[in-house]
Amino acid sequence: MGLHMKEFVARWPVTIFVALTLGFQVTIVLVAWAMMPSGSHLHDFPEAHSVFRLRVFGPLLFSMVITWYLDGKGGLKKLFSGFLRWRVGPQWYALGFGWKFLFTYIGIGTIALLGIRAWPGFFVDNFWGGTHEAFIALVKNMPFIVGIAVVEETSWMKFSVTRLQEKYSAVRSCAIIGVCWGLWYLPMLVLGEGVPDGIPWYFFMLSMFALTILLGWTYNMTHSGVVLLVMQIVSNSAFMMLPVLPGWWDGDPTFVIAFVLANFSMAMLIVWRYGGEHLATKVRAKWSDPM
Repeated sequence: MGLHMKEFVARWPVTIFVALTLGFQVTIVLVAWAMMPSGSHLHDFPEAHSVFRLRVFGPLLFSMVITWYLDGKGGLKKLFSGFLRWRVGPQWYALGFGWKFLFTYIGIGTIALLGIRAWPGFFVDNFWGGTHEAFIALVKNMPFIVGIAVVEETSWMKFSVTRLQEKYSAVRSCAIIGVCWGLWYLPMLVLGEGVPDGIPWYFFMLSMFALTILLGWTYNMTHSGVVLLVMQIVSNSAFMMLPVLPGWWDGDPTFVIAFVLANFSMAMLIVWRYGGEHLATKVRAKWSDPM
């Protein structure tokens, strides 16, 4: 029985990971939602918010358990080995720190040049000046932002994408995981937490698809978990700095949609330039690659 179970898990590790992760996510969201009176906000109920925060640990927990079950301690070392590879070209760190700012400014700049909306500014109010309220909020949230970046890079990219790339092309692997990753976030819309309000769900899913293509290309080119970690931290914090979310504009999603379209366009340019088979100038990264 044990041998058959291990063979089953070894055959479908990513499918099992996704099923467990999404099931856990939905359960946590529903429990937190049930603890709140109708029409209330999650932050008004510390107990419900504490339950809600447990969702963050699901992807990392399940990826580690499956990896240990299949490959033991050696597998766990491989799971985190990308964080040891930091010696890559400076252009990759420039991309890591700047990609979301670049894509956002391209998107909102295009909107402004076309006369659809006026230029919204480079940063939100009270970030660099005024009360510095936005800057302080970013600093307070940074430990959580870094933590979830580690979870997401390890579970969705290293565990999932590299395993799928054993059997499928890079672009197909990233597309599958991009959709699943997006579905992981969607239940949070039930509580209006974890995902900024006002973003149409279909543009949000498109954004997650484009993000996974970008991250997959970066990892296939560098094998560096450090660069991906930087990109994830920037991804999770940039919109606390940039005035594009619908909440800044009475629910108008125009600016954030402009970012999504710029992000998607860049992802398609990468696919065209590097090819969907490997998304790289060399062979795509695979889980079976030596550390």
